[in-house]
Amino acid sequence: MIAMERLNANRFLKNFAALFSATLFAQLINIVASPVLTRIYSPEEFGYFSFYLSVCALLIVYTTGRYEFAINTVKSEEESQQLFKVVFVSSILFTVLLLAVEQLFHDPVLRLFKLEKASSLLLYIPLTLLVMGISQGLNYYLNKHKEFGVLSKGKVLRSSVTSGASILFGWTGLQSVGLILGNVLGYVVSNMYQTRIKKIGSLFDFRQYDFPLLWKTAAKHKHYPLYNSSSAFFDNLAVQAPVFILMRFFSEAIVGFYSLTIRVAAMPISLISASVAQVFLSEVAELHAEGKSFLHVLKKVLMLLAGIGVLPVILLVVAGPWGFALVFGEKWRMAGELSQILAFGYYAKFVVSPLSVVFFVKQKVKLLSLIQGIRAVSTLSVLWISSVYLNIKGVVFVYSIHELLFYSLYLFFIFNISRDPGHTRD
Repeated sequence: MIAMERLNANRFLKNFAALFSATLFAQLINIVASPVLTRIYSPEEFGYFSFYLSVCALLIVYTTGRYEFAINTVKSEEESQQLFKVVFVSSILFTVLLLAVEQLFHDPVLRLFKLEKASSLLLYIPLTLLVMGISQGLNYYLNKHKEFGVLSKGKVLRSSVTSGASILFGWTGLQSVGLILGNVLGYVVSNMYQTRIKKIGSLFDFRQYDFPLLWKTAAKHKHYPLYNSSSAFFDNLAVQAPVFILMRFFSEAIVGFYSLTIRVAAMPISLISASVAQVFLSEVAELHAEGKSFLHVLKKVLMLLAGIGVLPVILLVVAGPWGFALVFGEKWRMAGELSQILAFGYYAKFVVSPLSVVFFVKQKVKLLSLIQGIRAVSTLSVLWISSVYLNIKGVVFVYSIHELLFYSLYLFFIFNISRDPGHTRD
């Protein structure tokens, strides 16, 4: 028994190390490229790009229907392949639908978010969602088969292509569109690599699709689009709310400063956190399926994340403004000042967010949806009200305090349902 636990622990650490090292390297590429990008692109252009990313992050949950999360929970290879195909078809259908909706509400959206100078970015959102949807499906399909090496190389490849292409396109004078095209190209190349290296191109061959069976599979797992999509939408809305509110009440330059803190500070720890979440999901899903407690794994991962996140927080608080001005140019000092305030909120998210996969393993999707719905409403309310009465630093301070409080409550619920031995769906 003890030997088996040690084996599982070693396997977890090995898989985590593979994804962690690759994610760290991928983020080093982004960080190295960032000083070049900030001298090619203006804060305003970064602001528009950040808005585009926020919209994509918000809509991706409906693009795939969240069916990718079911891939890891089914036992048969046939059903996991059917679920991947559901993700692919759903991504295509949603992309077409979004294009139609954009044509109907094009001008009102531009006026609401002051996008008249960057109207073309709306055209790239459906394309981005399609390649992101495919990437989501591939990530969870490869995760099920514990292909962490392929996942790791895909992360590094995507980061390399995105950064290189963004610099190249920026030199040609494409403005914020250069950042968008670099992002899309990164997804495309990574998806092609993972598909080719694992020889799973047949998953994209419509001639081999049994659409009645796909419909049956989608219906079987309908709680993901019905409940988890809404849950994830509210969760992403809470995360992306600062971009939307700042774009509405302040300027695209302010959004650009905020987006650089995300790119340099929040994104690296978030992606490291995501790597932990993938390995953690694989481990706890297996233990839960065997009827075993995974509370010891939860505690171990919590302590691991808490330790990893300390150093980045200290660096941001102590040297944020000075570091941003030195590395990215004096015009970006404000981004460093914002990162000082946001550091503790980032830390709370880094430590707690990966553990939320427990809700899927324990099939507490409705509870998760309720929690995240409340968070979305409270986040929007806090940001909207503070933006009316406070300056940008005051708004960011209030937002960071809100994040700390929410993730503390989130962690309480995670431990509470992890102690519950029941297997019933909520």
